[in-house]
Amino acid sequence: MSEKIRSRDVCILIREVLRLMDKRLIDHGERVGFILQCMLDCEGGYEDFELAEYALLGTLHDIGAYKVEKTSEMLKFDITDYMPHSIYGYLFMKYISPYGEKSRILMYSHIDYTNLVTTDFAEKNISNYINLAGRFDLYKNSLGTKFDYNKLRVYQGTKYSTKSFELMDMALKKHDIINKLNTKEYKKELEESFENLMFSDEEKEAYVMMLMYISGFRDEINVINTITSLIVSQEIANIMGGFTEEEMEDLYFGVLLHDVGMLTVPPEITDAPRRLTDEEMNTMRRHVSVVETLLKDRVSQEVYDIAVSHHERLDGSGYPHHLRGEDMNMSQKILQVADTVTGLTAERVYRKPKNKESVIAILTDEANHNKFRMDIVQTFINNYDGIMDKVNERSKTILEMFHKLKKQYEQVSKALIKK
Repeated sequence: MSEKIRSRDVCILIREVLRLMDKRLIDHGERVGFILQCMLDCEGGYEDFELAEYALLGTLHDIGAYKVEKTSEMLKFDITDYMPHSIYGYLFMKYISPYGEKSRILMYSHIDYTNLVTTDFAEKNISNYINLAGRFDLYKNSLGTKFDYNKLRVYQGTKYSTKSFELMDMALKKHDIINKLNTKEYKKELEESFENLMFSDEEKEAYVMMLMYISGFRDEINVINTITSLIVSQEIANIMGGFTEEEMEDLYFGVLLHDVGMLTVPPEITDAPRRLTDEEMNTMRRHVSVVETLLKDRVSQEVYDIAVSHHERLDGSGYPHHLRGEDMNMSQKILQVADTVTGLTAERVYRKPKNKESVIAILTDEANHNKFRMDIVQTFINNYDGIMDKVNERSKTILEMFHKLKKQYEQVSKALIKK
């Protein structure tokens, strides 16, 4: 079976999708990931793939901020009001990513060393390394040439351990950190490190699924929409039959990734309770170009073709490339129907979901006008209730996960506040 996505490209996609949401956070995260990797290299005892995994975790150390922080002042929420996003980031990575319990590193990544000493957690030292690396980068980025690293030493033994400073001192010399941050050479070294990532197929699948959950930071309905498209696509393909295991895998990844570009479309356009202007429609349509840029050379050609063609139509009236039926395979055509079903059955700010009769009427009319293959549409219609029941069941599970994260976030926050 061909590789659908390489480990390094999974990492890149996560970072680039987060960049669509807030460039500052992920830029800061990359620099912290680089500094952390340099410190751990100086500490020694790590395999290359382990250094890469910790560098990725360091890169994502502020991931909770995408969900719980509203302020634009990074110095404020990353230094003085850090617990909310530390807690949410830990819980999100624990339950959604393959990092599991190792994600506790994030919960302690902003806590003073004196409060970590008695903590029963084997990797608390790495949390403190991230803490120092994060503070180093925030001050350097804010103060520029006026930044004096040695002024942080007043916190040695309190906020940061002596070991953290020892490793930072070694890393600054061995890896020429300040110069590489200034010249942006660190980006190249970070990319080279990520070449050493070795995710299993199950881990890759989990990380791509994590991308779907990341889209829920802005609005949980984004996750429900992706799941709807996924279930409808898979069910139609299974019922029609004739798909190999590899083709089903292509469809799975293609559907999960097809709408990540929607994160670039402002809510005032996606939720507009009126007909969009031509300019707004062009902005909406550009989300496919974003998907093309994100996925090009980072996923297999089969996955790419499925993801970027979800708005094409058999008669060539779709976008962005006006492909015709003969230019596309069955998986592409199935997603086009599934994506339309998602749009019709999703709840919008300005309207309720279309009922079964309306959905069937619209799909049938589109098929009659050579927009969709009639056999695909008919397969969905003939199995409408069973397919949508599965959609509702999976959607309920997704929402329960978000509620679980929220509930545990509140419980952990209360417990830490009491301490």
